Amino acid sequence: MTSPGDAPPVKPPPSFSPGVPRVATKTRYPNQRRDSSSSLDPDSVEARLAPSPTPPLSSTTSEFPIRSASPHTRSLRSSTPQLGRSSLGSPLEGHVDGTEDIRSLIIRSFSPTIGVYASVDTDDLVREKGFKGGFWELIRPFGETVPGKIVIRDSVGASRGWEDYGVRFVDLGGQQRFPGDSDSDRNPLAQLEEVVDGQLNAAHELLGTTIRPKDLSNLSATSPLYKSYLRSLLSTATAAPHETFRHPVASVIAISSRNSAPLETLRQLYADTSNGDRKLPQWIHSEYLRYYVLVHDEDRDDITESTKLYDQMKRHFGLHCHLLRLRSTQCVVTDDDSAPVPHCEWLSPFEQLSSHTEPLVEIDSDSHPYLFDSDIMSIKGLVRELVAQSLIPYMENKVAVWNDQVASRRRGISGRFMSMSRKWAGFGSSSRSGIAGSGGGNYDITHGFYKPDAPEAVLRKMADFAFMLRDWKLSASTYDLLRSDYSNDKAWRYHAGAHEMCAVSTLLNPMAMPAKTKLESIDQMLETACYSYLTRCSDAPNALRCLCLAMELLKSRGGFATESAAKWAMRAMDLGLVGTIGQILISERISACYASRPPLSGVKWGGRRRKAGMWSVLAADSWLKLGKPTLASTCLEEAERLYADVLDSDGLFPMPEIQSFVDNLRHNVKVEYLGARGLNTRAGISATEPLETEETSEKLDTRQHRKSLIGNALDSGGLNAPTRDIETPENDDFERA
Repeated sequence: MTSPGDAPPVKPPPSFSPGVPRVATKTRYPNQRRDSSSSLDPDSVEARLAPSPTPPLSSTTSEFPIRSASPHTRSLRSSTPQLGRSSLGSPLEGHVDGTEDIRSLIIRSFSPTIGVYASVDTDDLVREKGFKGGFWELIRPFGETVPGKIVIRDSVGASRGWEDYGVRFVDLGGQQRFPGDSDSDRNPLAQLEEVVDGQLNAAHELLGTTIRPKDLSNLSATSPLYKSYLRSLLSTATAAPHETFRHPVASVIAISSRNSAPLETLRQLYADTSNGDRKLPQWIHSEYLRYYVLVHDEDRDDITESTKLYDQMKRHFGLHCHLLRLRSTQCVVTDDDSAPVPHCEWLSPFEQLSSHTEPLVEIDSDSHPYLFDSDIMSIKGLVRELVAQSLIPYMENKVAVWNDQVASRRRGISGRFMSMSRKWAGFGSSSRSGIAGSGGGNYDITHGFYKPDAPEAVLRKMADFAFMLRDWKLSASTYDLLRSDYSNDKAWRYHAGAHEMCAVSTLLNPMAMPAKTKLESIDQMLETACYSYLTRCSDAPNALRCLCLAMELLKSRGGFATESAAKWAMRAMDLGLVGTIGQILISERISACYASRPPLSGVKWGGRRRKAGMWSVLAADSWLKLGKPTLASTCLEEAERLYADVLDSDGLFPMPEIQSFVDNLRHNVKVEYLGARGLNTRAGISATEPLETEETSEKLDTRQHRKSLIGNALDSGGLNAPTRDIETPENDDFERA
């Protein structure tokens, strides 16, 4: 921890070179690849569109119907026309996200958290530039993607560069210390469903009438709507005692060159975050890195005086300091050197619902804040220097120290003996007495957390640090070490989190072989985590996060792991953790999981095309019931391509009931699409095509109506009761087809 006292300068971290001038590095986004086989690149759109308090919906929800599948040489009877291939007129180019993009999204969702606490004069200077939230709002968007490559050393000393590394800035000086904390009185899953519904409606209204053919790609492509859904889900997590991903790893303490007593102000800001009114909850360790920033006003103040003050800061507070040069003049669009501020990608559902009343897509809006190019380069330089030269070395050092002083003892003979004693003899178990620390235990049952300096809390923090440093082998072994301790102490939320992250770390580790025995152990960990979250803790958001992470990471493994991925996706639906739109999106992902299972080499059997087609048909039927014929048409087209490889040469289903159901669904999609645009519903529709009757609909639509936890939460105000598994509905007709 950097002390504000009068002390000699602190030695720089290993990667810090005081003599080397700072070079502003151009931002590179690794996911921005151009693919001629597709026409949608959400990441490139997000970088070009004028940002808003939430991600532009045109970059995440436009052209939702675009799906991908491998082409085939024959088509089915009465092929569904490609109804929705619309363009908004914006530069929507690139590729449709695949497995690697989802994997990168999951990795980036667990990024280090950095608190921001600025003086009053600093916030006033930034508000003059058009940022009402002050200094935190100014630098927050630039932390989500650190410019350039970040080199990280793992526990064995091997280095690897990452170009998609990012951090999360949170406001320590405002009313909300962590984004989303004030929405605790509302169900996060209900808010998530509301956000996705708003995005879907906005995209539906923006759909044009230009029809163009769909580009074909791989079957495991991800729709922009599902990517937005998953991003919002991973953004719902707030600071909690059982995991430290949202605990500040460092804090930025900022003053401006306008301050009349700069050094005293810095000391006061430090005291506020340590022992004052800005002190974090007692389950968050107060010892974290402090990074001091001096904001220089280029338009009004003298750079010579600011440089002298900056040198004094380094002498008093060490080398974790930075001089940020900004213009206090507000930038407008008409300026030659103006550039829009990048939007924030990681916004909680509460922020997305409460932050705007203006239109969600404002490409030519002048109300959005702009910055001078010099300001943008200065802020990017600050973020890179903070992360590469201070944050990463600090985290690496902490992991090495904790691994040597705490984890090694726990892994030794004495640590194993104490663990066995606590399990079988009851020594050191606070859960028996109900009083923290009585008999040597560390878990406080009354308040439900470990003290920050307890070995169990330190090891959990070490595992989270290793995970954020992307050293998944070390994090998996540490989570595995903690599972028995949390079980003995009956710390069920800690217990569930350790099982969840142990499974996630194992799946992210590229060296872990996806053997069947390995998958069985992963399934057991996921089962334990889901049960503890729901039954023992009534924590539905974390349970849904666990199941979605399991589904996507198992799907990325390929092979027989895809069936396990589909199983966990069905579990999320059976438990009622998703709403109406969420069920449809999960159904599409189940179809993608089965479709990504290739047949055995040399033969046509071994794949899961029939199951993939079945779930795609169910998704099409659900989209049609919601009044979204364009999306229903897309799912139905994909189902036809999937069934094309397994049906007979004439493309007919063996069972007449199934054929009638698909034909009626195809006909209703056409009718709904034409009716939604005020066209003649009989134009272009053959009179010989079958119409869906009430008797046929009731006979074929045999799916059970699942009871959703979201509906219960909206009525009762929260999730307070454990849930029970609901049997997966049978679809024997589709399976036999």
